[in-house]
Amino acid sequence: MKKLFQKVSLATAILTATLCAMASPLLAQSVLKSHDTYQAIDISAERLEMKQKEGRAIFKGAVTVKQGKMTLNADTLTVFYQAENGVENPSISRLDAEGSVTLTSASETLSGEWGVYDVDRRLITLGGDVVFTQGDSTLRGNRLEFDLVSGLAKLDGNASEDGRVRGQFSVPSAKKPDEKQ
Repeated sequence: MKKLFQKVSLATAILTATLCAMASPLLAQSVLKSHDTYQAIDISAERLEMKQKEGRAIFKGAVTVKQGKMTLNADTLTVFYQAENGVENPSISRLDAEGSVTLTSASETLSGEWGVYDVDRRLITLGGDVVFTQGDSTLRGNRLEFDLVSGLAKLDGNASEDGRVRGQFSVPSAKKPDEKQ
């Protein structure tokens, strides 16, 4: 039994290594994994509505959120915060974006109908016809969860695609026989 387990473990390790080697040129490592979530968050919009008693600020019209090299655009953004020292220095806990949500970094673009940036948990979630583009590769689904700490991305299938995730990946061009590898 022990030998069978060792053979299965070895086969699993070889298969995992092979899949990782094949996948690495398809989607490069996301720069969002190393995103510094402790940087200041800058927000601009056409209009701001403050609800201080509720700990909310609602930004409307061509909203742009920047944190380091990450940018989020949306039609509307609700900021949830807590004022720890009275009104001064509010602590943002969550950003809820709605309408034409797009998140961009140096290596990818994510878009959907809505998005949530859970600042406390360092987690970004986008939903509604999600498109994740990195270089010439594209993934499509209904809901994307991106962990900024681990770099783990989870994409759920789209109802209009029979509940399936769809991907189109670029592959390296074929080398001519006379070219050295």
